[in-house]
Amino acid sequence: MSNMLLNINKFNILSEFSKDYSRKIYGRDVAKKLRMNQKTVSNTLNELEKEDILKFTHEGKNKYYYMNEFYPYIKEIIKLIEIQRKINFLKKYDKLKGLFSKLENQSEGILIIFGSYANFNANERSDLDIFVTGDISIEDLETSYNIKINIIKSSKKGFNKNEHIIKEIIKNHIILMGVEDFVDLIW
Repeated sequence: MSNMLLNINKFNILSEFSKDYSRKIYGRDVAKKLRMNQKTVSNTLNELEKEDILKFTHEGKNKYYYMNEFYPYIKEIIKLIEIQRKINFLKKYDKLKGLFSKLENQSEGILIIFGSYANFNANERSDLDIFVTGDISIEDLETSYNIKINIIKSSKKGFNKNEHIIKEIIKNHIILMGVEDFVDLIW
């Protein structure tokens, strides 16, 4: 696993699985989406399979990869991926770092950004979509940062993976707070 921490190709490929932990992915789709060389993607997927992090299945002539739920450290790998995605997110939206920090300080429970910000394609007119399990206070944050904040609240007990909005959050999220709790809810 220590090699994985240093390998950007493994991180980028495994990040594709963080959009849905049970997702099956075809190597060529990964190469196209990440704009990576097909051979590099194939070699990296094979390495991850040899390390037992990923498994594969054949559907026709195509080989689809998925996370190995029986790998003893799979949750830890998912958490590392989610933390690195948060770091990349904070770097991308550096101007809003203060807002994100205040949201973390004024929240309890899981705090997730979803929507256009989580897709890394927000602009100055984009709303900030937040999912939280617990309480959150956003008084004056909208005015201070000149941004509309939409909040979806739930409880851990009320978290239903079959709800449309929850499915959207699972596929497109940045976890600001509560990585372990979110991974436990999803996995």
